[in-house]
Amino acid sequence: MAQQSSPASTFESSGGRHQTGELRLSRDVLTFHVSDEEYGIGIEHIREIIKHRVVTEVPRVPSFVAGIIAVRGLVMPVLDLRQRLRMRTAGLSQKSRILIVSRPASSNEIVSEEERERFGLVVDRVSEVVRIQEVDIEPPTVLSGKESEFVEGIGRVRSEIEQSQRREARIGPGMITTEVQRIIILLDLVKVLSFEVMRAGRML
Repeated sequence: MAQQSSPASTFESSGGRHQTGELRLSRDVLTFHVSDEEYGIGIEHIREIIKHRVVTEVPRVPSFVAGIIAVRGLVMPVLDLRQRLRMRTAGLSQKSRILIVSRPASSNEIVSEEERERFGLVVDRVSEVVRIQEVDIEPPTVLSGKESEFVEGIGRVRSEIEQSQRREARIGPGMITTEVQRIIILLDLVKVLSFEVMRAGRML
């Protein structure tokens, strides 16, 4: 099955407070769609992007766990992001993809990115990698939907006009329009990947 190369191998993140404790001014984010919304995950957590494939179902897992797949010899759980974000389920399309991500390290972990646990995330389609300035990221307090607990922040991608400090574009004689902003919902990957699995009658 044809695979797309990992954005993480091409771009490096440079935004907020990095896992190393280094203060960042911007961050590079892989953007994708789930339903009608555009979401983003820091590209440092993206290992690769693959076309959707058949997953093996497993018992006693939450409904949003579609099953497991093996990628490059590694077996990992696959999460349906629609269900994880408590959205209405929908069928797959030719644009559906599985994002292979690594679980973010905690502050006291000394584990390389290659050694961290992998997960697959089913999304409706992948967009692109964008750079978001930290000053353009707001806390998710403006959200009230069911998925708000999985959101780290709301990012605004500046247009070229905004970056040149021109907030209005003149189109034709006497016509002025305000530039439309692109809003990206930044997911908190730690919360998205945190869930309990029933094993031997116990929640783990």
